[in-house]
Formats: sequence, C-alpha cells, structure tokens
Amino acid sequence: MTTTEEFDSLYAGDPDPWQVASSWYERRKIEIVLACLRRPRHGFVWDAGCGTGELTAALAARADRVLATDPSAQAVALAGARLAGEANVHLERSTLPARPESLTDAPDLVVLSEVLYYLSAADRQATYALLDEVSHPETDLAIVHWGPRTEGATCSGLAAFNEASSELNARGWGRLVTHTDAEFLIGLFSKDIPDEVGGRDDA
Repeated sequence: MTTTEEFDSLYAGDPDPWQVASSWYERRKIEIVLACLRRPRHGFVWDAGCGTGELTAALAARADRVLATDPSAQAVALAGARLAGEANVHLERSTLPARPESLTDAPDLVVLSEVLYYLSAADRQATYALLDEVSHPETDLAIVHWGPRTEGATCSGLAAFNEASSELNARGWGRLVTHTDAEFLIGLFSKDIPDEVGGRDDA
C-alpha cells in the first residue's frame, strides 16, 4: 500500500506523475466523468483525492463550491497552484476515511477518482460508512478507477469498483450510470433513484 510519504516523494520528483494535464487518456477520462454526471450543476462538490487538481478544475466549472482534499501535502500544494484562479474551490489535506475538517455541509456530489484501491480493506469499509454519514438523500457519488492493479495498490481497480458497488448497494445506494472503457470504469451512485426512466425535465 502506497503511503502518504511515498505520494509526497512521487509528486516532489514529478509534479504530474500520471500526465493528467497532458495525456489524451486522462483528458478524455475527465470529459467522460463529466458526461456521466446527471445534473448540469451542483451546489457543493467534494473531490476526495484531488491530486494535482485537473478534475477539480473541471468540477469547479459546474459547481457553486468545491472541497478538494488529498492525503499528500505535495499534491495539495500543486493543486493550489493549478486552482489559484478558482475562487469557489477550497483545498485541504485530508486522508480517507477521516472526515475533512472543512466538510461541514452535506455535499451534493462526491467524487472518488483513483482513490479506493490505495486504501486498506478496513479503510475502504470505513469510507463507505463515511459516505453514508456525510451525504444527504439526493447526494450523487461518482467512482472512477483504472481497471488493472496499479503499483502500490491493495487491489485492482476492478476489484475495488465491484466491492464498492456491492457495499453501496447494501447501504441503499443504486448505480445510475456505468461506463466501462478499455482501461477504466466509472459508476454514478445515489440513494435518489428515479421512479421512472427516460423522462425529461424541461422546466
């Protein structure tokens, strides 16, 4: 399991170790994450595992407020520089499954992108409990994972995604959107399940 210190060292050696700001794969993935969201705009978004802030910046364009957290102090510093012009974004160093100090309101959207498979099995279970604790009945949850097992992970992305789906379902969350790509998976979950499918709201 990759430690916070190892992430700090990784970011210190390379400010964009996964080329999130430059690779087509990462840029396309961000666009697909945004396309999977069922609402055009959210009041309050929690990006739990923001890294250098590329996805956070995209979320900020569709939210009134964004809380972006990461366990790595180096990542938070890099995200701060990336998001310096985003007045609606607040950054905080925080490690799941702890509740961030700034998370005082229930978010309308929580994003866990490339996060769960770095947590221990116990911390993943505690994270699911935290999601229940901090959410309101209409909160949406977007989970994003690279499918294979990455270096330093405790399990593969597919295993983490399937576990999350099962555990959230047992807690009353339903999956509203599933995107399965050649290398990554996206799921949108909520306890606010529509009674009808295919309706339009033109109001």
